[in-house]
Amino acid sequence: MKSIFKEFYFDNKSSDIWINSIVILDANVLLNLYRYSKETSKKLLSLLKKSQERLWLPHQIALEFHLNRTNVILDQQTSYEKIESILSKKSIEIETSLKKELSSYRKKHVTLSIDSIIEQVKGSINVLISEIKQEKEDHPKLLRNDHIKADITEIFEGRVGKPYEKKRLEELSKEAEQRYKLDIPPGFMDASKKGAIFYNGEIILEKYGDYILWQQIIDYAKEKQTDIIFITDDDKEDWWYYSKGKTIGPRSELLNEFSNKTNREFYMFKPEVFMKQAGKVYSENFSDNTITEVKEVSKESGDYPSFVRNGTNYIGALSQLNQFYYGEHTFEYIILLHHNKFLSDSFLADLTEGFPFGEEFSCYIIDSNIPSAKSVNYSFESKLAIKVYLDDTWTVGKSEYFKNLTLTYFNMKLNDCQVEILE
Repeated sequence: MKSIFKEFYFDNKSSDIWINSIVILDANVLLNLYRYSKETSKKLLSLLKKSQERLWLPHQIALEFHLNRTNVILDQQTSYEKIESILSKKSIEIETSLKKELSSYRKKHVTLSIDSIIEQVKGSINVLISEIKQEKEDHPKLLRNDHIKADITEIFEGRVGKPYEKKRLEELSKEAEQRYKLDIPPGFMDASKKGAIFYNGEIILEKYGDYILWQQIIDYAKEKQTDIIFITDDDKEDWWYYSKGKTIGPRSELLNEFSNKTNREFYMFKPEVFMKQAGKVYSENFSDNTITEVKEVSKESGDYPSFVRNGTNYIGALSQLNQFYYGEHTFEYIILLHHNKFLSDSFLADLTEGFPFGEEFSCYIIDSNIPSAKSVNYSFESKLAIKVYLDDTWTVGKSEYFKNLTLTYFNMKLNDCQVEILE
């Protein structure tokens, strides 16, 4: 029975697989090297160099890495600026609040220097701001002197697959369309993705990216007769099987198809597993703090499966975003604002700080002040993705409550603005 249905007897515990398999890193893993701390990126690159003989990169992954690299670097720069702005704003608020609340103690406790206390609090925040400014200065240099790109180029020299020709791409596009209609993995979660890549004279629709990647992996395994370990930060349900908020493992359809076409084994893990297991094999140890950092970056960078082409962000539908992360309930949705007044990114960020959710949330600006394509009554449209972290009382009704609250909030705060929830 096991020999017939072996995809349902998935065994990934053997340490031998890290010695006998070819390891493939997804584009999101390579791009996260720009999001990790310097120390973590350095250690992961060291592990990649030590395991270089076992690495291979499909052409689709290499292409996506190069196309998205600049945007990730600039996005990190923007994040530093926003954090710096928030801390500066909070410093002023804290100083004002402390002066007001501690004023009554000036006479009661003459031995206490209230002004000194306030200055120490301000000083601590200013130290943080200075550290962030220093770190921020390192990131623009990556556009001119990118040591991460240089290391990746060296590691994968001679280890990158060739692109498919036009005829093969056309065949795969037709196959993908048929599979997507039946929700056959991988890639069907990207069925609504917009945008295209024009490369080597060929047009590649981005919604087919995962399926093209999958076929390149299968072709390589078949040619080289090797098992494959795929390391990815992709959380979507067309790669992973989820049950009650927990990740069970790769989709059985993927394991079955891979085995059926190659007579080899396919394994799939998150980066932290690669760091732990391959780290043991190649004597590269990672601390618990490093592993925690990698998990956190994985959660943040994986929240919004977006791709950037010519300055435009493309993001999946609401159904693609609502997933469970590490047992945490999250509710996510996209809002579209139609407006006539120009809204700066800093204004939108400050606006979302006032959300009356009463729960932890985050906001991601997808597009801002794009010429309106849907409405003749408004000049611009801006698109935001909202993520709310929900507790164990989560219900579908509560999700609807958050959507209605968002509509009410924006309509109240913005004049002459139409608000939509995008499904």
